[in-house]
Amino acid sequence: MKATLEFDYPEDERDHKYALAGLDALLLINDLENEIREMLRRDGGYFKKWIDENDKQQSGCYATLERVWQYIIDQKEERRLPYID
Repeated sequence: MKATLEFDYPEDERDHKYALAGLDALLLINDLENEIREMLRRDGGYFKKWIDENDKQQSGCYATLERVWQYIIDQKEERRLPYID
């Protein structure tokens, strides 16, 4: 099976850019999920600790990250986004 997407430039330029960015968006969502999972399950990852713009150490809030993670999962299912292996 083959699929071809066609765009009429310049009026469809924005839609073309959106189509090209689809995989990058999925990868970003996947990376975000992995970082949240790392914090919640292993107490590590990007959200564990960081230095903010005022040079103060910050850390992720477990309850908020759990809520965000569930939101991402729910939205992926609702929008039928493919799973990345």
